[in-house]
Amino acid sequence: MRIDSIDLMLSKVPLAKGEWGDQIHRVTDIEFLTARVTTDTGLVGTGFSHTSGVGGRTMMAMLDELMPELDGREVNPRKLWHDSWRYIRDNGPGGVTTLALAAIDIAMWDLVGKERGQALVDVLGRVHDRVKLYGSGINLNLSAEEVVDQVQGWKADGYFAAKVKVGKPDLEEDVERLTKIREAVGMFPLMVDANQGWTYGAALQAFKRFEHLNLYWIEEPLPSDDVLGHAQLRARTGIPIGLGENVYTLNQFNNYLAMDAVDFVQADLGRVGGITPWLDIAATARSFGRPMAPHFVVELSAHILCATPNALCGEMTDGGTMSELKVIEPQPPVDGYLAPRNVPGHGLEFNWDYLKAHAL
Repeated sequence: MRIDSIDLMLSKVPLAKGEWGDQIHRVTDIEFLTARVTTDTGLVGTGFSHTSGVGGRTMMAMLDELMPELDGREVNPRKLWHDSWRYIRDNGPGGVTTLALAAIDIAMWDLVGKERGQALVDVLGRVHDRVKLYGSGINLNLSAEEVVDQVQGWKADGYFAAKVKVGKPDLEEDVERLTKIREAVGMFPLMVDANQGWTYGAALQAFKRFEHLNLYWIEEPLPSDDVLGHAQLRARTGIPIGLGENVYTLNQFNNYLAMDAVDFVQADLGRVGGITPWLDIAATARSFGRPMAPHFVVELSAHILCATPNALCGEMTDGGTMSELKVIEPQPPVDGYLAPRNVPGHGLEFNWDYLKAHAL
């Protein structure tokens, strides 16, 4: 089975619930880059990547240059990924290069599943039947009372934990908001996300002020390329650290793990370059005894997590799942869990009319 043609489309999709707010972002749209790969057997595989509203055209340009190198190649996800990465990596080993490659890699794995007549999770090797979820909100712009209601709703829906944003100009306001949540939900597991917004000193202060809250993890307290800072912070504080949504390569994750700088690995399927590198990152994390809790794209992550021995959970982003963004047909969770669809390939049914209506 060989690649016959690749059709790309870039769409800018409005958020389901208006604007997302955290320490460093104000996001109103998500860009989705989709790739439909047709083979000489007539099978079509679909892949995608995403941005937080900026950079999609750069990814398109990268793939336009890559596509002649893929024409006529055998559908072999691992070999194609590594050949493609070597071809474009002089533009950066991770970031826009890996974001672009994700769309092709996911399509390749979709094709393998369709050719074999197996769900993606079974192609990869199923070890779990479903994955537990946590509720996640991009909610720094909401009042404390609104965030309390949000977290109570996730608890009622069966999610095993909740994550909220921190990073108010006054640290004591963060403490007050989190204390209200903790009082409202008791010992229900609670994570917080700082979105790389603190300096080292500010992060150290925040960790100490949050100690009484029994947090499950603090996410991205520092800029994502500051491995040493995260290692020093983890050594001086007692709250676990989660990170990875803005880490792009296996070597970068390995550096975090080798320096004992991360407790929960949150590799994003799109940002690391797709399924092929994500599996390598998960295996590396497993060798260090660290669980996988990927960022975003929960509908596809369900397949990967159910094929990962060290899987922990998926992130159910309120108003930000692919289903809620109308990019794919709904795949609702059941009692706080999500199971991969039992159809050949990844089973994501894209809403092409909607994507075309928002195409750039």
